[in-house]
Amino acid sequence: MSIISLGIAGCLGRMGSEFVKKILLDNRVKLSGGFEHSTHPSLGKKISDIVNCKSNLIVSSNAKEVFKNSNVIIDFTVPEATSHNIDLALNTSTPIVIGTTGLNGKIISQISNASKSIPILQSSNMSLGVNLLFQLVHKTAASLNEKSYDIEIAETHHKHKIDAPSGTALSLGEFASKGRNKKFEKVGVFDRSRISKKRKTGDIGFAVTRGGEIAGEHTVSFIGENDRLDLTHKAFNRSIFVNGAIESAIFLAQQKAGLYSMKDLITFIS
Repeated sequence: MSIISLGIAGCLGRMGSEFVKKILLDNRVKLSGGFEHSTHPSLGKKISDIVNCKSNLIVSSNAKEVFKNSNVIIDFTVPEATSHNIDLALNTSTPIVIGTTGLNGKIISQISNASKSIPILQSSNMSLGVNLLFQLVHKTAASLNEKSYDIEIAETHHKHKIDAPSGTALSLGEFASKGRNKKFEKVGVFDRSRISKKRKTGDIGFAVTRGGEIAGEHTVSFIGENDRLDLTHKAFNRSIFVNGAIESAIFLAQQKAGLYSMKDLITFIS
């Protein structure tokens, strides 16, 4: 397999800089470029002057040029930037891996429509372990009925994270509700502070913690009258998301137009 050129959206961000460092150490891929928004103070500087790595590439504001020079773009930015990058991917016919969270319905529809023309892999979490957790939650929810077991989802992330609950927590809720053949929008409960009544059978509650530099922790609890089952995933650092995204990019470079998920990747590499 030939070396795959990867471009990084938001190359100086918390995740973007980790992608840069990892790509430069992986002989299956090469860094084709990285770009930031037009007002970023480090535009025009060498990436190596800002990120601890060896590279002669500069921080660019010309996203379109990076798209043209890349086999795949990796985007872990913010919803507004992701929406713009999807349009660029369409314009340049460049596959794109999207790990941005907090996407609204309009952007999800935009991804779906764009995937008819280009390959897109989109996931709220690129960790292989978390994606296994999705399947375990689905199976457990289907096995433990709502009258006997309540479902509660708790998640913890670093203090810099903007969206809450996390995209991963919401995905866990969706897998749990699908396991019970329920519509997630009808059973998800995100704020009990204004509810003065007992818990409704079948509800899926959420609890959110933000603090420190925690990479990500998610627990789905199935709570019965006499026992409790907790399914937990803890990320010790961001490397699991970085590795998963790079594997996703290598996979996507070999695919036809379509919308792909981490489940497709897991099937591909297993």
